[in-house]
Amino acid sequence: MGSMARQKDTHIVFASTPFYGHVRPLRSLAKTLAGLGHPITFICGNTYKSSLNAINGVEFVGLEGKADFDPDRLLDYFPERFHHAKETVAVTHDIEFIFFGCMNDQHNALQNVLNSQDLASQRVVVISDACFTGTLPMLLGSPQARRVPCVGVANFPLFVLSKNAPPFGSGLIDQGLDKNAEMNAAALQSFSGVSTKIEEMLRTYECTGQLPTEFPPGLMEMMQDRLLQLCIPALELPRSDLPEHPLPQWWRSFVADDNTSWPLIALTQGTMPTVDPNELILPTINACKDLPVRLVVCAVHASLPASFTLPANVRWAEWIPFEDLFKHTSLVISNGGYGGINQALTYGIPMIIAGRSGDKLETTLRAELTKAAINLGTQSPSTEQIKDAVEKILEDKWYKSNALELKSVYAQCDAVGSFIQVIDDLVAEFYGKCQ
Repeated sequence: MGSMARQKDTHIVFASTPFYGHVRPLRSLAKTLAGLGHPITFICGNTYKSSLNAINGVEFVGLEGKADFDPDRLLDYFPERFHHAKETVAVTHDIEFIFFGCMNDQHNALQNVLNSQDLASQRVVVISDACFTGTLPMLLGSPQARRVPCVGVANFPLFVLSKNAPPFGSGLIDQGLDKNAEMNAAALQSFSGVSTKIEEMLRTYECTGQLPTEFPPGLMEMMQDRLLQLCIPALELPRSDLPEHPLPQWWRSFVADDNTSWPLIALTQGTMPTVDPNELILPTINACKDLPVRLVVCAVHASLPASFTLPANVRWAEWIPFEDLFKHTSLVISNGGYGGINQALTYGIPMIIAGRSGDKLETTLRAELTKAAINLGTQSPSTEQIKDAVEKILEDKWYKSNALELKSVYAQCDAVGSFIQVIDDLVAEFYGKCQ
């Protein structure tokens, strides 16, 4: 909680479907964070307007259209549900017509908030009810959506299919690998029509990402940047194959299980909304296309030009957690963001740095002085400059050796302990003098 209290410059946007069980835990968290001084916006159905407005520091934004329904009068909004209420197909109906059926209106409400005059230039994190599907276009890389980090909160059992468990709704424990697989296949088939409709809806958003599953209930949970399951592990069925984080469809074959022995290069040009891919991203792609390397581009706010075709050894993603990517990375190419430099060096990864804007004039110098990075000294390096630097840093093990030495130094640092020690010393010094 103390670390979150230091991030008050980040605006937190809560978003929830208007079901009490989904709103309640988010409302409680919003109240706590608002009390710590965080600026909060809460998007929800207008049924909860007075309840959310009652929290000091929380700004309420009401959903509109299909997304704004009263859960106590559900049949008034979804009258066809009456015919399914006592049947097993009720779950299929609700997934299709209530949760995914509200996606467009939820998306509009969320993007209106993210792109509002007050928040457009601010750092924002979304904390959403995992069933709030309005985040999907954003999470799937729609050019029509502003992309910000998203934490999903699940106050219900995991829907994700697993080889170790029968599908949600069966009411059964592990039936063995073969039987589980058979039941999971049947569950996929039962939702095939819904899955097709979801793909049609998402097509209008021109998403660049791929759906991680064809099982709609699991899709709501698997798409989040992080998913917080509101239970202890003992309250869930054991699963050995849960993904740590949502990763691109090509992740396993191109990154984790690659058998080419080609080194992996991670490329990022920062997180500012004014990123010009012509400065670093496209020259790096052109520099690497004929080299025996794999290149993963973390574009964030950059868009791939329509006329540009990615080479076979390049993959493009708008968002990949560095803690996942850097485990497999041999070289980082970056515009020199301070946080990115620190994170790469904690993993012992040498770097190529190209940045001069903002604080980059200083950060790139410091990276160069570590002797674990090549500083190209420009905001817009040429393809030849980048290619020469890539070949040099991969061939000359001196850079990797220096990076590994720095990794060991980082490992000895106790950041949290340092904060606590400074606080304790300051309290003793200040209040000791006052006594």
